[in-house]
Amino acid sequence: MFVFVARDLSHKISIVQRHLDRDPENYSSLHSMIRHEQSVGTVGNKGSNASGTRTMLRLHWAFQFIIEFMHRLGNVTESTKTARLVLDVYHRTLANHHPWWTRQLATLAVHTLPTIKNLIEIMCKQDYPQVQQLLSNIVKTAGPILKYTDSLYEMHEITNIP
Repeated sequence: MFVFVARDLSHKISIVQRHLDRDPENYSSLHSMIRHEQSVGTVGNKGSNASGTRTMLRLHWAFQFIIEFMHRLGNVTESTKTARLVLDVYHRTLANHHPWWTRQLATLAVHTLPTIKNLIEIMCKQDYPQVQQLLSNIVKTAGPILKYTDSLYEMHEITNIP
């Protein structure tokens, strides 16, 4: 599951990077990218010519999921069921943007996740209290980024590009 998600995120990042490499002036910031793509009418482009704005929105949704998961992970015990935690976060975030079949696959996939304790051991080299502090710091740092990104998409009225 992590490999699939990592590949998808990597693909999306490469789309945005390709736009930046081709046109650094119009893709120097999220705001300049949105303004540029709105002015040329490419905000909703999909496929091989996917827009940076649309792609960044999907990365933003993934970031919201990750940060909410980290927030919740920092406030549970090692014995908490990982699947239950991930499903709850998924249904509060990404599920709102996924079709029915993707939601069903996600529901099945989370049952392959290790326990919280094993997840922490796999992903981190610190003990759980240190991980909780690190997660808290990440969540605090990410908050303003999430709010700023939300505000840009709301200001341009493009919060749900299909």
